[in-house]
Amino acid sequence: MVFHETKVALAVRQDVVAYAFTTLLSRAQPFLEALVLTALLSVEDFGAWSWAGGLYLGVAAVTHGGLPAAVLRYAAASPHEGPALLRYALCRALPWMGLSLVLLGAVGWTVPRLVGLLAWCHLPALAAFLPAEILRAYLRGRYENRALAWWQLTTTVVSVGLLSGAAAWKGLWGAACVRLLQPIWLLGFGAWPLRAAWRAPQRRFPGLSRFGWHALWGNLALEATFLLPTWLLGWRTGDPILIAYWRWATLLPLNLRQLFTQAVMYNYPRWVQSPEPVLTLWRRWRLLLWGLAGLVMAGAALWLPLWERYPGLAYAPARPYYGLALLVAWLWSTDALLLPNLLSAKGHIYAYSRAYAWGLLSAIPLYSVAGSSLLGYLGALAIAALTAAFTAYLSLRKKPTFFCNMPESP
Repeated sequence: MVFHETKVALAVRQDVVAYAFTTLLSRAQPFLEALVLTALLSVEDFGAWSWAGGLYLGVAAVTHGGLPAAVLRYAAASPHEGPALLRYALCRALPWMGLSLVLLGAVGWTVPRLVGLLAWCHLPALAAFLPAEILRAYLRGRYENRALAWWQLTTTVVSVGLLSGAAAWKGLWGAACVRLLQPIWLLGFGAWPLRAAWRAPQRRFPGLSRFGWHALWGNLALEATFLLPTWLLGWRTGDPILIAYWRWATLLPLNLRQLFTQAVMYNYPRWVQSPEPVLTLWRRWRLLLWGLAGLVMAGAALWLPLWERYPGLAYAPARPYYGLALLVAWLWSTDALLLPNLLSAKGHIYAYSRAYAWGLLSAIPLYSVAGSSLLGYLGALAIAALTAAFTAYLSLRKKPTFFCNMPESP
């Protein structure tokens, strides 16, 4: 009995380490890519690349159908379903994948020619984006984090290595060629669960699509809140250099926010299965999250004295906004993150969506008058975080006791 408990404890520790490793890799990849491209490209070329990347991420956020969030919850609540669930989700993803390609193709005509061509080079990566996100959610929901860690490690090493070599060889267009080939290793290294899903018997999960639709609106509002500054700066100014400054001001802060998002997502399956009310869970986790986020953001502020060394004097205008972006990231890493996800885990997806929808609506007035002001966009993000947290808290106070709502049976 003691030996069995020791094995279980060891397995849990290994799973936690694997998840933490996966999370660091997933956030390190865009950060490392930005570091490399900053060193190899001019400020204008890096801004054009960032603009195209913002278009790609924006279209991906609009066209995921809420499926990754639904798969995460279903995989946690129904771990016995396995490959049949993954197969059903991938089949539901096909129309969204087609829509995403059409939408990015159309958006590419609305921006300068260089940015549009770079955006179109992201089309193959966009086609692989939703299947990869569904696969990540499936593995996380089933706590198969060691397998996920190996997949993330191989894809990160290959992506960063090829992008560095191609950018050093052919500059901006070398990096674009790597994006064209990205699905090969992104889905190739994840072939083992995809093969099992292909061979699985067909099952229907009607509640999954409904949950996904409701999650879509909340996720869409959340992603739009963060992606609108890049889009609006580009369309209002047409200046890739200004976008490069915005990218560097927010690069590390928003990646650190994503680290805390993944920490919350690690506990999401446990919250789904827990009989404890949301209020109890929130009180247990909030102080820890506030403290950790504060320490991490304070540590990241140590980069300010080193700014002239890297990214260098060419990006000096972005330096004052970096500290403000850290404060905004702290707001988004605490209650604005924790409360809506606790409500979602307990099945109250309407409250989740409503919190982020009100956050976006509160930011729109400031977005509309920000023009080319980076300070205005950061202020809008801060207001959105406070509004989302307050809205979720009101939902929590109206219904202080929530219990686990299992998904519908197929």
